[in-house]
Amino acid sequence: MPSILARTLDRVYSWMERRSMGLGTGSVPGAPVLSGTYVTPQTAMALTAVYASINLISKDMATLPLGLYQKLPDGGVRLDPTNYYDELLGVETDDNTSSLKFTLDTQGHTLGQGNGYAEVVRDTRGRAEALHILHPAKTIPKQTESGRLYYLLDNKRELLAENVLHFAGLGFNGILGYTPLTIARQTVGLALAAEQFGASFFGNSAIPKGILKFPKRLKEEAQNNIRRSINQVHQGTQSSHQFMILEEGTEYTQTQISPEDAQFLGTRQFQVLEIARLYGVPPHKIGDYSQSHMSNIEQSNLDYWTTTLAFWVAMREGVLNRRLLTRDDRRKWVIRYDMSALLRGDTAARMAMYQALRNLGAINADEIRLGEGMPPIGPEKGGDKYLVQSQYNPLDQAGKSTETTPKARLIKQGSRRKRLRRLVAPTSLR
Repeated sequence: MPSILARTLDRVYSWMERRSMGLGTGSVPGAPVLSGTYVTPQTAMALTAVYASINLISKDMATLPLGLYQKLPDGGVRLDPTNYYDELLGVETDDNTSSLKFTLDTQGHTLGQGNGYAEVVRDTRGRAEALHILHPAKTIPKQTESGRLYYLLDNKRELLAENVLHFAGLGFNGILGYTPLTIARQTVGLALAAEQFGASFFGNSAIPKGILKFPKRLKEEAQNNIRRSINQVHQGTQSSHQFMILEEGTEYTQTQISPEDAQFLGTRQFQVLEIARLYGVPPHKIGDYSQSHMSNIEQSNLDYWTTTLAFWVAMREGVLNRRLLTRDDRRKWVIRYDMSALLRGDTAARMAMYQALRNLGAINADEIRLGEGMPPIGPEKGGDKYLVQSQYNPLDQAGKSTETTPKARLIKQGSRRKRLRRLVAPTSLR
């Protein structure tokens, strides 16, 4: 009979699993986990592949600079570090949380729980002055009879939708996001089962190295005496190869792990690939280099930036612009991540980008220096000049000889007149 503690834990885990299957979390009910493990966002984080995937995307998002940009009449944008939201977006979201930690945690909630929430605290003018992280399992989106959205907290507080930052990915009703770990509960459950089996196998030594067979039943005292005497003679590295003497029909059978039973290591490796696929991260980013080599890691990183990370950047930008800026503000301003910061650790790629933009006349020397954190050299030294390579011609002049231009024709005509004067002039004047 299981103990009271075991039955209590079983009920708790069962409730956690049912809770994760759709009660306010945005996940969908699914079949029971056939591996016999309890799969919740909390238990799944015990898998290093799950933790590494969530931590990877969250850290990358947190390290991207976030700022308020002014929209220019010509269609461009300009970062204004003196704006009201500069400290809120780039320094701290409240007295206890830095902006980096805010992004790290809310993005982690979005990836693990399916939804991330934060309360927007406003001043008397209606501007956001603080952002407080909300517990994703204790925040439930609801709608009134008229369809107005609000958020119910565990302390019975109700927050208007305009005062809540709600980060979510793929969902089913335009509000909630699915919980990836619940949708892929069988995959995660198999990974948990394989890990638990490995830990139990090595912790309990489930398969003995040998079996002693006796022709008749032994009492418990006799079994203990035989086990003790064998350990005294054969236990330890110095005694491991001594001959064993067996009496009265005792037989010894050696046991070992079969190759089939040892394949659980391959199962664990495959589950790492499955979880990486679930979150859209390259396996080498979470420590699996089995399919990676130097020629494809660069392309894998580029694919990760343009597919996985770009979506989360766009999603968070949309939420921040909707909840922190009014309609009138959004005509003049935009909150944006600077994804060029991903090249900060790749000097060669960063220099190549600067060189290409410089050759096209898109940036000047001072803009490059500012991007590298260096002071500008100033207009007196030509730092504000936009340069372009001399071989670039207008498109309508492509393939034409430079002599066909009016200036070229005048120069050519002038040189012909000089040659004619020399020919007709008297010899004494030559």
